[in-house]
Amino acid sequence: MGLPARIAIPVFAVFAIAFLGILAWFLRVGFGTTGSAFGPSVVHEQGDSRIAATAAPIATDPPGTFTVPQTGSGPMQSANGLPGASTGGGNAAGGPPAPVMQELNALRARLAHDPRDVDARIELAEMEADSRHLDLALKQIDAALAVRPNDPHAVYDRAVIFQTMGHNADAVADYRHYLRLVPPDDSRAARVRAILPKIGG
Repeated sequence: MGLPARIAIPVFAVFAIAFLGILAWFLRVGFGTTGSAFGPSVVHEQGDSRIAATAAPIATDPPGTFTVPQTGSGPMQSANGLPGASTGGGNAAGGPPAPVMQELNALRARLAHDPRDVDARIELAEMEADSRHLDLALKQIDAALAVRPNDPHAVYDRAVIFQTMGHNADAVADYRHYLRLVPPDDSRAARVRAILPKIGG
């Protein structure tokens, strides 16, 4: 024996709205601030990197969103939102979400205190790259390399940024430089060697 339509329809509508709201929340969490190309709150150490690409170069623990082009030409594509643009949904004004702004402000404060803070520049460059502000990311990486020219982390990031921009010749030069800086069993060396032929290296 069912409920009358005048009761059953509103009850069904309430349950449907609640279900869709819960589903939307799960989707937002699933595609939230953990989906950056370089990953959230990456901890950097000189001569070492927490970046560990999936298909190749940019990614970290948890995996990032950039994927390397498989054709050997053209820039990398981003699968979803990026910090400073839309990661975690951003805010009503279209800016980055509060946690991302806090991290950006903390990095900028570190650089205001010490412009030679290479690790802060690398982190800021990665956030700019995730936001598709590739020119700004490149400036930060170049500034880091001006202080520490053979930092493998910075060299690798610059190669990925160049590849993302479609500057494959520059990317090849940096990938080769990276391979000269790290031991053969480096965690990314095999991937880099696999990427090089695909982008003209």
